[in-house]
Amino acid sequence: MMDERKARERALELVQCAAAAGLTVATAESCTAGLVASTIASIPGASEVLRGGAVTYVDELKHQVLGVHRETLAIWSAVSEPCAREMAVGARRVFESSIAVSVTGYAGPGGGTDADPVGTVYLGCADEHGTRVERCQFEGERDEVRWQAAVRALELLIAACGDNV
Repeated sequence: MMDERKARERALELVQCAAAAGLTVATAESCTAGLVASTIASIPGASEVLRGGAVTYVDELKHQVLGVHRETLAIWSAVSEPCAREMAVGARRVFESSIAVSVTGYAGPGGGTDADPVGTVYLGCADEHGTRVERCQFEGERDEVRWQAAVRALELLIAACGDNV
């Protein structure tokens, strides 16, 4: 699978960049269910940079583990910019990492809304400079969406790594 190979390439780049800069990373994942953290962990030397990851597939764990506000989930839903922001901030806090990324979205085939159809993924990235969130619209079947989201999450971590050198 093309995206899986691309994810491994990005993970290698991330581990090298973070290790060279003395930075640590963490993940908060919903629709990717640990793909980002697992892909990072597959790289030799990952233990130098990967602090941990939380798979918070259900709203209650987003709240209990990461500190996502119940109001955020009730008003905006788990697939939203505010939720992705709070997930990234929460992961950075929980794992005491330099940088944290979050992923929440609709991988399909079900789910989605008119405003955020299947393939919509919100990704957050938190570091000492603040938190950025982006909305992506990925195409393909469920696993394709998940791998594309994982690749983009790794790219956000790499960019933040460069910003924190």
